[in-house]
Amino acid sequence: MIKYICLLLGVIISFQNPVLAQEEQPTENKTWKFGGGIGLDFAQLLLINPRVGAGENRLGLGGNITAFAKYKKGRASWDNTASFQFGVQRLGRGKKPFQKAIDELRLSSLFAYELRPENPFAYAFDLTFLSQVTPTYEGNYLSHQPGTSPSHPISQFLAPATTAVSPGIAYKPQKGALKGLAVLLSPASLKLITVANDSIAMLGNTDRTASLHGNPFGKYATEDDFRKVWSMRPTGLTADSTYYAKTAIHLGAMLKATYAGKFLKYKEGDKDKHRLSFSTGLTLYSNYLRDPQFIDVEWVTTTDLYIFKGLSISLGTILFYDHDVLVQIDADNDLTTGVNGYEETGRRVSFTQSLLIKYNFLF
Repeated sequence: MIKYICLLLGVIISFQNPVLAQEEQPTENKTWKFGGGIGLDFAQLLLINPRVGAGENRLGLGGNITAFAKYKKGRASWDNTASFQFGVQRLGRGKKPFQKAIDELRLSSLFAYELRPENPFAYAFDLTFLSQVTPTYEGNYLSHQPGTSPSHPISQFLAPATTAVSPGIAYKPQKGALKGLAVLLSPASLKLITVANDSIAMLGNTDRTASLHGNPFGKYATEDDFRKVWSMRPTGLTADSTYYAKTAIHLGAMLKATYAGKFLKYKEGDKDKHRLSFSTGLTLYSNYLRDPQFIDVEWVTTTDLYIFKGLSISLGTILFYDHDVLVQIDADNDLTTGVNGYEETGRRVSFTQSLLIKYNFLF
């Protein structure tokens, strides 16, 4: 557990120092703007000889780190953002194992060049990356627990990881009622799903028709049959005659729409500040090469209510659906069966919500 606490503190320090350094400098009329925020989540509950039905011990630790670097000069702009969410918890008495609450690393970079000066339309190139940082075992544990299968991690850094490269046309008005809105349409978006671990890449559902993480997978009579379906050679063959590949290449159309705005203006000295900050981003993707009728959806929203001196309450949500990626399902609506109440995997909408007290060093 100590190494995970050190990981969280180390990332916080690495983000904290450059942000604080930038805070001392004025940001007006500069080509670069930097900012970020850190939110920490700690919960502890100790019960000794509790009353019946009073609950059980709990220890939780987590955090959310965000950072951005934005460049604007003439017709060129370059927006870079990074976020990392990590949290663990332990329920019950004694030396109960810690479980992950969340582990998600997101990086994005968007370069745009206006068609004409002061024109909202621009040539654009978007790059995104999504993965996690630490290994996860069956049941969302930080280490393997007796009675769970398999003994190796079910996910880890770069297993899986999703990288998308999307050239296209962007619409980003700089003034007026639509300021804060950005739309990117890419008719030729390349998405790469990587599972850089054989033991994880060969994990799938019980009928061996789909992998856990969206990489090519399934039972086929021969290697040629696999190649006809997936247009690539398999990486390996499991003991039960299931072929798999560690990478999947998608080529399709991508639509990304984002909005960021600040509301409830107030004065702090001679500066204008805002109590409420809201940002949202919706990404839709259709793969030309396989099942284009199934649209991948990712919708991320963050709402910050500022209290004073950068202190805020932050509410974040993530809605996700990918026809190729399986999620955990509580099939019988019974928390006592399966692992943490989940008996199987399947295709469903996934939803994540977090509420944090956050301090923004620069915004």
